[in-house]
Amino acid sequence: MTQDPTVPGPFSGPFSAPSRRDLMAGGAAVVGAMAAGQALAQPAAPKKARWRRWNVASPQGQKALASYAKAVEIMLKLPPEHPNNWYNHALTHTVDCPHGNWWFVVWHRGYVGWFEQTVRQLSGDPDFAFPYWDWTASPRVPAAMFEGVLNPNNRAYIQSLDAFNKAFGPVLEKFWAGLSQAQNQQLLIRGLRFPADLLFDIGPKGGPMFFAPPNARGSTPQNPGFDTITNNAVSSWMLNDALSPRDFIGFASPKSNYHSSITGFGVMEGQPHNKVHNCVGGIWTDDQGNTTYGDGFMQSNLSPVDPLFFLHHANIDRIWDVWTRKQQGFGYPTLPADNPSYVDPKGDLVRWQSEPFLFFTDAGGAPLPPEKQKAKAYQTIGEFDYDYEPGSGENVVPKLGAPKLKAAAAPTRYAAKLKTPTGTSLGAGDVAVPSAVLAQAAKPEGTSLLATITVDLPPFEHGGDLAVVLNTPEGQPVTPSSPGFVTTLSMFGRHLVTRPVTFTVPLSPPLAKLAKARGTLEAAAPSGLNIRLVRLSGKPLLTETPHAHHADAGATTATPQVLDIVINAN
Repeated sequence: MTQDPTVPGPFSGPFSAPSRRDLMAGGAAVVGAMAAGQALAQPAAPKKARWRRWNVASPQGQKALASYAKAVEIMLKLPPEHPNNWYNHALTHTVDCPHGNWWFVVWHRGYVGWFEQTVRQLSGDPDFAFPYWDWTASPRVPAAMFEGVLNPNNRAYIQSLDAFNKAFGPVLEKFWAGLSQAQNQQLLIRGLRFPADLLFDIGPKGGPMFFAPPNARGSTPQNPGFDTITNNAVSSWMLNDALSPRDFIGFASPKSNYHSSITGFGVMEGQPHNKVHNCVGGIWTDDQGNTTYGDGFMQSNLSPVDPLFFLHHANIDRIWDVWTRKQQGFGYPTLPADNPSYVDPKGDLVRWQSEPFLFFTDAGGAPLPPEKQKAKAYQTIGEFDYDYEPGSGENVVPKLGAPKLKAAAAPTRYAAKLKTPTGTSLGAGDVAVPSAVLAQAAKPEGTSLLATITVDLPPFEHGGDLAVVLNTPEGQPVTPSSPGFVTTLSMFGRHLVTRPVTFTVPLSPPLAKLAKARGTLEAAAPSGLNIRLVRLSGKPLLTETPHAHHADAGATTATPQVLDIVINAN
């Protein structure tokens, strides 16, 4: 965490700027203005990056893990008031991280990028860059992440919530006393008035966010893999659909007025990102639909306490880089639309670029200069100067010399006719999609169908994932193995939801599965597609030490309501 650079505080130190970089390595040069006001990140000639982020499974990735472990051990031993204490870095995420909006990818690029420089400095390894965990190719926690301080259950970590509060209560008091007005306003948006609010949120009544060993991670050496729903979320077909949007908002998550607001989840954030967090964090759904709510930092906004967080987010950033290079290769836009109007004089691009990120620090723990406290600073990899060893998803990047299009073709939209909820459905809609489109969508590499479902959620709707099912008879029990099962709509962390939220999910692979089982025509309802939102048939289960993962029964009588369903065909 950091404070106003003009205010002396516990996290002050010398500023050290990283080396410059002009372009993500491997990016194709794209010249000219784009139609429909879409903005491009401005690429220059390809240039070799100073650092490479390797797949954690590679020899170079394993070498990077050794340096990472060395730095983690040092940070865990630093006093709580030190800016590079391990938990202080995690608390930056807790108080400022955006989820469920269009700043998700850009904030996390800045957060991981600056922390990477800290690890590089403390480890003494000038070549260090975070290895990435390609969970599409290896859907299990890497074995090395259960060793030593790379496992948050290690004795080097704080062993109880009381010990955490005792150590960091005074640190937070000093931190709050040094906040600038702008920083204080950012915290107020999140309902954080003073340290007691944050400590309440971290504790069992407000969260929980803190998980003491031996429950600091849900995944274990004996069970390092994923449940069926998460395996689907990290699959190659889900990744391809996550990479399919031709505009930034379609890829990144919906627009919001500020980065502490949840408005919705694109495929990439809502599926692999959220589900890996939750599954590794101890939330597990079996093949009968029974969900066990276990423990683990990765399910909460204190998730960076688990060293696995940074491997997970290196992969998320890699996927953004893959999408960007795909867009550049085809001549598609890479950033939000540059579309000022009399209604919004700034337009999407300037509003997105201008969002303040006020809590990042450099490798010495010092506040950043003003130009590094805006989203614009992280719209490209830029001065962080890294690239990636190729991994899953590279198949969508066109080869050099591929023809570029003058504009990104807008997807064809089909709106649903909503139906009255029943005893077994929270909501449903019939969508009249032409049979020719359905036939193409059921083919490999065919049309991509993405359904955007808008749901009015009760506060703290985390008690059980809501399942999306396709052309499944009313009243039929639904489990992850049901023929028409699409996926579940998952939140991440504990958020007070006070507005409708959108979730985008891919329909083409489930439709193909139905077509294989029943034939293409039988897979579609007479009206085209029927989409329903239901609760899984199984029961929510608690661990041996139950705690409030969601609002208690009776906290509200509201139930989720489906407000809209729209299908986009790419």
